[in-house]
Amino acid sequence: MIEGMRMDLVKARYENFNELYMYCYYVAGTVGLMSVPVMGIDPECKATTESVYNSALALGIANQLTNILRDVGEE
Repeated sequence: MIEGMRMDLVKARYENFNELYMYCYYVAGTVGLMSVPVMGIDPECKATTESVYNSALALGIANQLTNILRDVGEE
């Protein structure tokens, strides 16, 4: 997460989706990953721990991409 904040200081544009994805991973995907232990996993959940973490990561990245798309018209 801290690496993503550092990226904000030195870069404002990304050349391709892979670079943008890495930025989203650092600033929001990591938040999703850190949220799992805080919120916990329901003991009755049939999903594997790995799939829960993968879903949390994907949700964090999707939220960041949504924020970026929302801001495009304003910036």
